[in-house]
Amino acid sequence: MKSIPLRIIMAAALMLGAVPTVLRAGLSVQEQYAMRDTQVVKVVRKVSPCVVYISCRHRVQNPFAGSIWDMFGGDVFGQQQTEEEYSLGSGVIVDPKGYILTNEHVIMGGSDIRVTLTSGKRYPAKVVGAAPEMDLALLKIDGTSPFPVAELGRSDDLMIGEPVIAVGNPYGLSNTVTVGVLSAVGRTFKSDKREYSDFLQTDAAINPGNSGGPLLNILGQVIGINTAIIKNAQGIGFAIPIDRAHRVMDQLRVYGHMKPTWLGFLALDPSETYKRRLGDRKGVVVAKTYPYAYPQDDIHPGDYLTRMNGKPIDDAGDLNAKLPLLPVGQPVTLSGMRHGKPFRATLKARLMPDELTPGMTWALLGLKVAPARGGLAVADVRPDSPADATGLRPGDYILAVDDHSVATPRAFYSRARTALSATGLLISVGRGGWTYYVTLNLLTP
Repeated sequence: MKSIPLRIIMAAALMLGAVPTVLRAGLSVQEQYAMRDTQVVKVVRKVSPCVVYISCRHRVQNPFAGSIWDMFGGDVFGQQQTEEEYSLGSGVIVDPKGYILTNEHVIMGGSDIRVTLTSGKRYPAKVVGAAPEMDLALLKIDGTSPFPVAELGRSDDLMIGEPVIAVGNPYGLSNTVTVGVLSAVGRTFKSDKREYSDFLQTDAAINPGNSGGPLLNILGQVIGINTAIIKNAQGIGFAIPIDRAHRVMDQLRVYGHMKPTWLGFLALDPSETYKRRLGDRKGVVVAKTYPYAYPQDDIHPGDYLTRMNGKPIDDAGDLNAKLPLLPVGQPVTLSGMRHGKPFRATLKARLMPDELTPGMTWALLGLKVAPARGGLAVADVRPDSPADATGLRPGDYILAVDDHSVATPRAFYSRARTALSATGLLISVGRGGWTYYVTLNLLTP
């Protein structure tokens, strides 16, 4: 009888789950190792040295501060007004000089940032820049380079169902690897305080501590930055597409913050009545144009925009996620409805002038701020504005915007600019020894 080739025996064994028996029958230890050394193993071996463990110290307000204990002069029974806690997360080295890409929420408001490599070496790190509206931050290791670097891939040619690998430090368990598939692209999800758009979705297990770590394709290229999960859900995780992260990273490295790209207008989500009048189309309404800063007559207030560069615009969050990916000077084609008729226009992407923000804040929110003793205070509130509706009044202290401390008008307007075209601003306000939160929602057309 003619003998059966070993490769056929192995194939049959794999299908029948009988690999151990066959392996014992004729393969050497080296051959067995070679078979187990899969592409996933090779990717992990290649990328793991580039993934870091990040710890960050935070000073947090005592939960009793600003409450009834203030009636007794604070610091009651030895209570301290602030205490320290540590956050943990992940990051990926993207430059041999020690630049690390991670989530902004990993290091938000923190100090004494430390990164630990898989080799066990520990280094201090500093924040080069942060973009809270994109939940991205760029750090730099304070140490001798070169450092191992992960290869950045692309996220504009991803295939639904292709294998993906997540590497990070969930719950402090360093260098944890999970495997899954790319479940979807262009996802929108809501956190407790804001909406995020144009995310990758995967069923690779992502847990607290994975934040900031890389999502990899089967070639070992970074295609996303792991960011979030849905509470009480299984197999649903999100990552920031690397194309977007790359553009944000470049700006953080040069400017230390995002310089928003814009098209000379502010667009908001329409009311339900407005949408029904237009046949429930997805899209956004142009609320205001700024001809003195962006001279143009192609887009008018009231225009209903449904597509940008041929791709649908789902809502304002979707539009705001796409804008940062537009290179400055690139022609952008917009289409939609004007006075019930289809129209089309082409504009060029530009950087938004910083000096516009105070005027936009007053026009859209009815709020002006100014320096005050010990911080920042409300200088003026316009009647019948969103700021007026929340009960803000001159003299109130502005402590934070979207949980980021602000102590100067420049810091406030920098934070405000990132939220003016989204859902509004979450502001922490101090009044008479008490601290409370208000949300200033933009008026919907």
